[in-house]
Amino acid sequence: MTSYRVIGQAVPRTDGPEKVTGAARFTADFVLPGTLRGKVLRSPFSHARIVSIDTSAAGNVDGVFAVITGADVKGVLYGRRLRDVPVLANDVVRFVGDPVAAVAALDEDIAQQALDLIEVEYEELPAVLDPLEALRDDAPLVHPDVRSYAGLPEPLDKPSNQFARNSWSRGDIERGF
Repeated sequence: MTSYRVIGQAVPRTDGPEKVTGAARFTADFVLPGTLRGKVLRSPFSHARIVSIDTSAAGNVDGVFAVITGADVKGVLYGRRLRDVPVLANDVVRFVGDPVAAVAALDEDIAQQALDLIEVEYEELPAVLDPLEALRDDAPLVHPDVRSYAGLPEPLDKPSNQFARNSWSRGDIERGF
């Protein structure tokens, strides 16, 4: 039997001790001069209409450089295939934690202070919490404008919470058994 010096031998990670002791430095650990910190205000509701957003007090905090809402990035959607995710919610939030507003400030504390001053008025809407219930014809639509999204795999006859369905078959199952 051949014996190898490297193959089949344990090789210790050179970065292991630094990572487990907390001494390793990651990209987020570096702060360059002039770097701003950002914070995002997120929805507390699973489905709600945004009635109003008042960012005036947040924008007046010393050290705040920008406060943006969905109105500032309206129409900008992203997604891996289907582009259905807005950068910031505009008009409607679709899940708890949906980003509603963002603040850029000199440091994290100032950004949080400004975030705390943003006032959002919501009108809660019926939520779809069960996948089988979401498939019903009378279920509230999560994306009523789904047919306009780039990347939709197949055209839909009508808006639905099911945006695609695929099935394959091959051969004769009965004969196979």
